[in-house]
Amino acid sequence: MEPVLKSILILDIVLICTLSLFRFIAKNLEINSLVGYRTKRAMQNEKNWKFAQEFSSKNWLLVIPLMLLAQTFYFFNKNLDIIFISMVVFVIYTIILIFITEHKLKNL
Repeated sequence: MEPVLKSILILDIVLICTLSLFRFIAKNLEINSLVGYRTKRAMQNEKNWKFAQEFSSKNWLLVIPLMLLAQTFYFFNKNLDIIFISMVVFVIYTIILIFITEHKLKNL
């Protein structure tokens, strides 16, 4: 197996495991500073905390198909740095999700 394909596989496994854990653990969390969606606004009260955990974890699961889609471009153009592209997609999605979650928390 090519080293790039091994890297893609490892990245996908880590991503799926991390997001799955976040999705299933986030429902039962009390406000804490270690695990979950932790911003000042999310940690203000229990209502905000529960909403932020549920909303962000549901939407985090959407990043998996986006990452897989980005990685399919490697098979069409082997000169692409697919790990870099995957990480850029991940970071952009994270930033967008934070802004959307914070906006919704502000309007609660």
